[in-house]
Amino acid sequence: MSTSKNTLDPAPSKSATFPSTRSVSADGNPFNLRHELVDAQVEVLRMYLEKKSKKHFLDALDRLIDCTRASFRQEEQLMACLSSIPDPVHREMHSVVLAQLELLRSCALDADRGRLLAQLILVDRQLTSHISDTVQAPLMRSLARQAESESFAALESSSLAHH
Repeated sequence: MSTSKNTLDPAPSKSATFPSTRSVSADGNPFNLRHELVDAQVEVLRMYLEKKSKKHFLDALDRLIDCTRASFRQEEQLMACLSSIPDPVHREMHSVVLAQLELLRSCALDADRGRLLAQLILVDRQLTSHISDTVQAPLMRSLARQAESESFAALESSSLAHH
């Protein structure tokens, strides 16, 4: 766990219901966790496409759940460090994605391949959309700040030119 508000804790919380046989990186680098999340996502899809055993598929899914939890937890801690105002909508999205993953995990053994594929597509879209939005948000804020400072500099030089 985090010992201070400004410290990130990337260690995964193991799902009590579905323990994973693989561990998630705990080096503290948010890009490594995100990379592991994408790798785990690809691995689940690969297990499905290659028609691997249910055990291999479930192991890959457990890994994806662990990586998702660790990545979301780290993201929430980072957001808490950067802003004093919590974002309940964003946190709720994390809960929705994790609930969908848990649902997929709970019915994976009994679902036919068509139903499993539909659920995999849904989860894949949710994760991909979330990752994309999370990566774009800081970039957009950075671009907005840059444009703001350029506008301020232009305004300042224009003001100085008129005096």
